[in-house]
Amino acid sequence: MLPQVEQLDAMDESMWGLLQRNLTGITEEEADWRPHPDANPVRWMLGHLTWFEEWAHDALRREGRYLTDRDPTAYLEGSVSELLARFASARARYRACIAQLDESALQRSLSYFGRYDVTDLELLRVHALHLAGHRFQIRYVRGTYSRAFGTRKADFDPW
Repeated sequence: MLPQVEQLDAMDESMWGLLQRNLTGITEEEADWRPHPDANPVRWMLGHLTWFEEWAHDALRREGRYLTDRDPTAYLEGSVSELLARFASARARYRACIAQLDESALQRSLSYFGRYDVTDLELLRVHALHLAGHRFQIRYVRGTYSRAFGTRKADFDPW
């Protein structure tokens, strides 16, 4: 794996592990709770991360969802365990794909949802930041739920 890809993959892996911890013990009810009527619940964020994982893989390969989906707010539905399983599967495919990238592939250009072009390397950077950003949102929503309903925040967020 190229060094710059390896570094971004390490960032992703760190966030992936922390996300798993942050989702520990979440119930289906909590997954649907919103801190505000216009806020996204954890289930939406998890469905969106799963969708984006599949989209990013397909974008790097110039196939599948990349060719048809232009909605960056898209998400998948399912139970928490179903979404996590699908996310893990998509993550494995994404990681296998990025392990095969060479220098010339990193410089290829692709359309980012039909809005502007990015290189494959820029997509890998966005991917890492995207995962980190939504992981922190999930921590926020779960922490707010914990304060509102008296659950034990330390069970999923040891800070």
